[in-house]
Amino acid sequence: MVSLLRIVQPSMLSLLGAAASLTFMASPSAASTETSNQAVPSHLLAQAGVTDLGIAVGEGLLAEAETAIEDQNYDLAIRKLQAARETLNETSTSYQSIGAAFTGIDSDISSDLRNRARDSAQMRDQATLRQALIYRAQGQASLAVPLLIEIVQSQGPARDLGLDAYRQLFELGFMGRPYRRTGSEDPSDAVAGAARPLNQDDSPIGIVAAEILIAEGNAASANGDNATAAVRLQDARETLNTSSSYYQSLFTTFKGIDSRISDEARQKALEAAQLRDEATLLLASAYQAQQQSSLAIPLLVEVLNSQNPSRDLGKRAYDQLFDIGFVGQPYVANEETATSAEQ
Repeated sequence: MVSLLRIVQPSMLSLLGAAASLTFMASPSAASTETSNQAVPSHLLAQAGVTDLGIAVGEGLLAEAETAIEDQNYDLAIRKLQAARETLNETSTSYQSIGAAFTGIDSDISSDLRNRARDSAQMRDQATLRQALIYRAQGQASLAVPLLIEIVQSQGPARDLGLDAYRQLFELGFMGRPYRRTGSEDPSDAVAGAARPLNQDDSPIGIVAAEILIAEGNAASANGDNATAAVRLQDARETLNTSSSYYQSLFTTFKGIDSRISDEARQKALEAAQLRDEATLLLASAYQAQQQSSLAIPLLVEVLNSQNPSRDLGKRAYDQLFDIGFVGQPYVANEETATSAEQ
């Protein structure tokens, strides 16, 4: 297992130090003076019979997670962090909803609730980063990546949490270009020559992992094992669909901030979507080989909707629908239509 302290930048040591408190958690003495501004007091929640909501409850779960991390009980830490994330997310959403109800009615209440929603969301994202770092230290990149994407979406790359989350994505190999704010250290120096797990042949997530699954599916199909081929190709489709969604999210986040990163994310989103459609077409063929046209048809329609019918994949999908007998007219793309589709 990789040490947690080996996967973070020096600026993040305050988040993971064994003796350090959570940077966002008020000390017991400070909590009594800040409660009125930050959260509903826990004793009032208890009196009302509410024991699983509120910022104070999230803080308690985060404190328990911190203790578990210090004791190297990472399974317990993950459970506490997940519970904190869910509680704080629900709390933030509730504050947002109530604040919206008071917009234009009472500006003081509306402003206070917006602040509470923001504080809850900030604490949630800090818990999310800690959980992602534990997953990464355990070699579970497939679990860390979606959490890191979530943070970048929520925080944006300009804030420290968003920057730290994107740096983890870069170090893992999910993204190829580093991002740094003006005047900051170039993060690419930290991983120069290092093996980036999502670029390796045993990558657990992403485009490389899906390419391996597609190759295994093709090999199984060539050996007449269409059942195994279908399993591998379905896994590839799910991996690529998820990856395309992640890259699309990063493209949106970095658009207007860093064109190199947004362009890379857009290209990776398109590449993942293209490979997904190829895997889908192969999966439909595997089903056809097993005389399961009812399973093949919706996949072929999916490819046709994703790809222009004049493009190669779209035309092949339509041709298979014609061969099955689901459509009655063959489609022949003329040169002009094909050229237009490629553009």
